Amino acid sequence: MTPRRRAFARCGALCVLLACGTARAQDASAADDSPSVTPYRPTVSDPATLSAPGWVELESGVAFVRDADATRTASVPYLIKYAFDADRGILIGGDAWIDANPRGARGTHGVGDTFVEWKQRFAVDEHSAFGIEAGAVAPTAPDALGNGKPAYVATGIYSVDFGATHLDLNAGGTHFTRNAPHASAWQSAWAAAVSRPFNDTFGATAELSGSAQRGAGHAHQLLGAITYNPARRCALDAGLAYGLDRGGHSREIFLGATVLVGRLR
Repeated sequence: MTPRRRAFARCGALCVLLACGTARAQDASAADDSPSVTPYRPTVSDPATLSAPGWVELESGVAFVRDADATRTASVPYLIKYAFDADRGILIGGDAWIDANPRGARGTHGVGDTFVEWKQRFAVDEHSAFGIEAGAVAPTAPDALGNGKPAYVATGIYSVDFGATHLDLNAGGTHFTRNAPHASAWQSAWAAAVSRPFNDTFGATAELSGSAQRGAGHAHQLLGAITYNPARRCALDAGLAYGLDRGGHSREIFLGATVLVGRLR
């Protein structure tokens, strides 16, 4: 790892620890009925559940990816969540910073594209629910790092609990307004994640996901992570992801946190 990437990793880890340290301090002075975080990271899939109504919740971390073509990318993904009630909310996210370094070429860095989505939950019973996320992606990144033009996304969700085991199934797609020649404007995507707690603070998550775009190929990924909840208002995660496609195997390592920032109402 280069000195710049080591500094990148240290800065990200420090921010994660500071965020959770602040959340633990808030927890110590809060009432026993204060809400808990609802992490969506580190998986590709999201649950149907929304975060605590009336509270702003922030997810962020650092990720390091080595693609099959030896491109190395470091990023700081983020997601801001706000729920109006148990069934309706808004999501704003993207990459606060991306540093991409292709092999044998000059690197590029900058902010990533930004997405805004509406989320709707449809409860089935106390153990299961459907959900929909739909919105748009704004081209806030340099052309080399983003779409270059607006895109539109929609995802269907089904979440269910089997005792202590939780399952999230996602399926949806992205419509690009700018795409490569001979490539479809639509990219489909799916993901299936299973999570289970070991005890009150530690748990594990495994996920299989994939995407496909006619004329541009497909990709599949296996992800595994350990989660740690040091306080109601904070959750940590760390793990690995591995590309499964025959043409090349990408590798990713990540670390992040989910924190309740504060209450708006």
